[in-house]
Amino acid sequence: MSEEEETCLDCQWLSNKYPLINQLYTLYDYDGLVKTLIQQYKLNGDVALNQVFQLPPKLFKHYDYVIPAPIHPNKLEQRTFDHVTTVLDNQKIKYMQIYETEERQKQSELTKIKRSFQHNPFKINKDIDFENKRILLIDDIYTTGLTIHRLAELLFIRKIRKIDALTFARAVNNDKI
Repeated sequence: MSEEEETCLDCQWLSNKYPLINQLYTLYDYDGLVKTLIQQYKLNGDVALNQVFQLPPKLFKHYDYVIPAPIHPNKLEQRTFDHVTTVLDNQKIKYMQIYETEERQKQSELTKIKRSFQHNPFKINKDIDFENKRILLIDDIYTTGLTIHRLAELLFIRKIRKIDALTFARAVNNDKI
């Protein structure tokens, strides 16, 4: 938020358009050293840095399913590892990958407006009964919130009990995004 704002306008817009996420947990602000570390980890392939993102183990006990955001197979081949599930695997957190995604333009290259007008690139590839279940979605960076909300949108029609989200970092001063 800017210093003039009392309420995050992005959060207000998202909660009106996508009233699906109950709680958002983030470990860090995506700024300074954290931004550098995530870029080094994700974009430069420094896999050992996955240990920087220590997730709160007690949090996971409150959920029936932990579901990571998907990575497109082409991007996975390019990076050689899934930056989200590598963190989960390293910490022995059980998860289920139920999503797949279309190849799409790099989100960091798009403005907030352009992101908001894109269609939902995700789909669920497993038939699972989520009725009355508690779901925790995991992603690396919460910028505009559209990725998490579009993932949640696909679950909402399945009569779930609660959807929360956890991200390694949340963008700050995201005028470009």
